[in-house]
Amino acid sequence: MPRGSRIVKQRDERARARNRGWEVVATVASRRRAHIASRRYPVAWLLCAGRAGTDYPVLGKVPYTNFYCDDQPYPGFFADVETRCQAWHYCDIDGRQATFLCPNGTQFSQAVFVCDWWFNVRCELSPKLYAINSRLYGRPTESPTRPHRLITKELLENIFVRRK
Repeated sequence: MPRGSRIVKQRDERARARNRGWEVVATVASRRRAHIASRRYPVAWLLCAGRAGTDYPVLGKVPYTNFYCDDQPYPGFFADVETRCQAWHYCDIDGRQATFLCPNGTQFSQAVFVCDWWFNVRCELSPKLYAINSRLYGRPTESPTRPHRLITKELLENIFVRRK
């Protein structure tokens, strides 16, 4: 092995050992340092601020919890507080339950029904927001006077007006 290759390999191993967890790259004080960090770590934008397992959960598979769709008064999307909101459940109209995991570094936001960065989600408030699901499958209070196709056609014509 050429001597230069061995030095580069040793440097890479030391860098990996020093930056295990990658927290050091997550916050950058200046644009110059950010540019240098992006050259050294081209995937730094993928890194999550905070400590895995401490600030946010890191689950590798969907765990069994005590959440059951039968206990919910309506169908919809529900954050699982037992998993610190990394897992979420979809309860369909027929009572079936499907459980999913948010990617590491994110938690399910009960307010907007998406996985969001852990620092944007207040998991402990999720059960209080379960009632938002009651709006999902409601029927309109009035029946529409015009068919849906006509309304859509009018909207498209107004949006995509040809200009001469």
